[in-house]
Amino acid sequence: MVNIDLSYVLQPDELIHARLRMARRRRIIVWAVAIVFLVLGLALTLGRGDHGPDSTGFLCLGVGVMYVLLLTLGTRMGVKKQASRLCKPTQVLLTANRFTIETDLERGEFKWAAIVKIRETSEAFLLHPSPRLFIVIPKRAFAPEQLTEFSAFVAGRGAVPPNGAPVVQERVSQ
Repeated sequence: MVNIDLSYVLQPDELIHARLRMARRRRIIVWAVAIVFLVLGLALTLGRGDHGPDSTGFLCLGVGVMYVLLLTLGTRMGVKKQASRLCKPTQVLLTANRFTIETDLERGEFKWAAIVKIRETSEAFLLHPSPRLFIVIPKRAFAPEQLTEFSAFVAGRGAVPPNGAPVVQERVSQ
C-alpha cells in the first residue's frame, strides 16, 4: 500500500530535462526540418550557377538557423518563464488511490485513473494527466525505500521505465 509524503523544490535543470523528454518526437521532426533547410540553403548558396549564389539559398539558411535557435533557446526560455511558478517548495502525497500536489500558489488532486501516462527517467517521474501536461516528481525527493516502493507501484500502472523497455500493464484495483 503506497502512502508517501514528499517535500521538494523542483530545480530548473530538472524542468528542462522533463520538457526535453516530453517533446522528444517534436524535437526530432524540427531538427530534421532544420537540417533539410540548412542543406538546401548551402546547396543553393554554394551552387555555382550563371548568376552566382541564389538568394533563395540564403533564405533557406536563415530559416534553418532560426529552427536551430528555436530548438536550443526555446526550451530554456520557456523554462525561465515557468520557473518562478513551478520551482517552488512543493508538497506531494502519494497514496494507492490518488496523489495530491501543493505549492503556495496552487493545489491539485488527481486519481490515478486520470493519469494517462507515467514516465520514469533516471532523475524523475513524469505524471501525465493529459498528453501535453506533465507533473515532475524528482527521485531525489524520495527516501531509498520509498523510491523502490513507488517505482514498483508505477510499473504496475504501465510506467515507461528509464531504459524504455515495455512494461506489461496490470490493472491495480481502485
